[in-house]
Amino acid sequence: MTVILMALACVDDRALLTVPVATSTSASELSPADGVTVTLTRAELTLSDLRMEGPATTALRWAPPRLIATAHAHPGHDFAGQVGGELVGTWTLDLLAAPVDLGAASCYTGAYATARLNLEPSPGVTLEGVATTLGGDVPFRFVVEPDQEVTGVPFEVVLDEAAPPEGVTLAVDLEHALSFVDWATPDTDGDGALTTADGSLANTVLFGVVATPTFTLNLEQ
Repeated sequence: MTVILMALACVDDRALLTVPVATSTSASELSPADGVTVTLTRAELTLSDLRMEGPATTALRWAPPRLIATAHAHPGHDFAGQVGGELVGTWTLDLLAAPVDLGAASCYTGAYATARLNLEPSPGVTLEGVATTLGGDVPFRFVVEPDQEVTGVPFEVVLDEAAPPEGVTLAVDLEHALSFVDWATPDTDGDGALTTADGSLANTVLFGVVATPTFTLNLEQ
């Protein structure tokens, strides 16, 4: 049985560009707090569906509703926001390894303001290493399983068909992600390392991981 869907046909006279998207390597030596240095030995994160949005004042023109057999999501067709570009997929990243090419985003020309992405709970985020504090070395292994959209990532750029960009780089600021951790938290379960089972670290680590400033999107010209 054919299901007939009612949809709005998006109309936009802007040119559509193909923009490569890649990650950048995150630093392994961090200073997330005064008197604390961190050496990361493992940093992995799973994310999906990067979308780039125009300014809030951008006006969209809509065609009258029509009947179609299938509906396909594409840039400019998103009822949650004014999406002008997107790269759909799921990636588990080794943030300490070499940059990874995520693929090519489809992006309309014009002004952009923000971006958003999803953090996936499986296999989630793993941050492992040693924190050197005034009280000595503190091994840690944090594993969190976020299931959340990160919104409002700054992306104030203009894409121009006459001068197409070389690409877009997604960076993850692990220093900011770990800046909410209380490194004096006791190892309450006695396993020799701080984990999310100790104190309130399950909350503070997750808070840092999903915070908007942990993610940066840069246009490469």
